[in-house]
Amino acid sequence: MKDYEAAYLSGIIDGEVCILLTNIHKNEYRRPCITIASTDIELLEYVKFLTGGSVTRKKNYCT
Repeated sequence: MKDYEAAYLSGIIDGEVCILLTNIHKNEYRRPCITIASTDIELLEYVKFLTGGSVTRKKNYCT
C-alpha cells in the first residue's frame, strides 16, 4: 500500500468505521470486526481492494 492510499484509508477509518469484537458461535473466541456504514459502493470496493476484505450488503431498516 502506498503512503497516499494509507492516508486515505486512515481518513475513512477515522470518519466512517465501527470497530467491535464479535463472536458468531457461542463457544468461539471474540474476534475484531471492522465495518464501514456507507452506501457508496465504489468506496467500499476500493477499501476492499486495499485491505483484501469483503463487502456484505445489509438491509437498511431506516427506509
